[in-house]
Amino acid sequence: MTAPVHIRLARPPAVWASYPGVLLRRRPPVTQVAEPPEFVATLPGQRIDGQAAARYATMCGFERGAGVPITYPHVLAMPLHLRIFAHPAFPLRPMGLIHLSNVIEAPGSLEAGATVDIAVAARNYRRTDAGLCFDMATELRAGDGPLWRETCVFLSRWPEPAERTGGRPPRPPRAPRDSELLGELVVSLETAWAYARVSADYNPIHLSDRAARYFGLRGSIAHGMWSLARSLAQRPLADVPAGARIDTQFLSPVQLPARVAVKTWTDGTQKKRALCDVRTGRVHMIAEWPAITQA
Repeated sequence: MTAPVHIRLARPPAVWASYPGVLLRRRPPVTQVAEPPEFVATLPGQRIDGQAAARYATMCGFERGAGVPITYPHVLAMPLHLRIFAHPAFPLRPMGLIHLSNVIEAPGSLEAGATVDIAVAARNYRRTDAGLCFDMATELRAGDGPLWRETCVFLSRWPEPAERTGGRPPRPPRAPRDSELLGELVVSLETAWAYARVSADYNPIHLSDRAARYFGLRGSIAHGMWSLARSLAQRPLADVPAGARIDTQFLSPVQLPARVAVKTWTDGTQKKRALCDVRTGRVHMIAEWPAITQA
């Protein structure tokens, strides 16, 4: 078994210092990646900046004064994600990674001004029909207890043409006819740049059509984590039980510019919220959490 790679940080790494390694460092083809090591990055004593959290909340549409958004710690962990992706031993090409899903749990209370320890780990690599998947797991702790956890699942696709047993992936679903429309949004490159400024996610596939086409896309696409945050912010998260787990699937990218709709419905014991294409009804992203039942 390959030994883990530890990255111990005393202060937040500069985001721009990581991007050359993320964008330019040569990596082997994914088919040649055999046993990737686990990468663990740690950063103790990080303060949750209330002003930065407020700027993020405003950009994503959360209500003023509602506190630190449940998606905001992803931004705190972003510099650690990039440091792992930029590491010379990280074997996968970061610019080819697809963010498939996200799980967020908040067993503690996120407070502006609090000091937290952040740990991020790239691990649990597994081969699938579509490519090599792995988890990027993040935890924020204060004292002896966890405040917030997240697991992002990323996919590095097999090169084309590749022999696959599963055939073409299914088309993204549509929201149920009886779903409630919460609002419609216009998403543009200006939206992507505004989110980049509050999140430090300057991935060029979100910010430039030319760069996106260079990396194999039809054009620039919206940030997946903006899609989640903006959908959750469309109406206050009062119906999310304390400590609940939010499971999110990113089903298809939002090609910019776009007009999207935020819809919600209840399916059994689960509350669901989706970001859908206004014209086709196709679901780009869907998040769910346990519905609150009335006694």
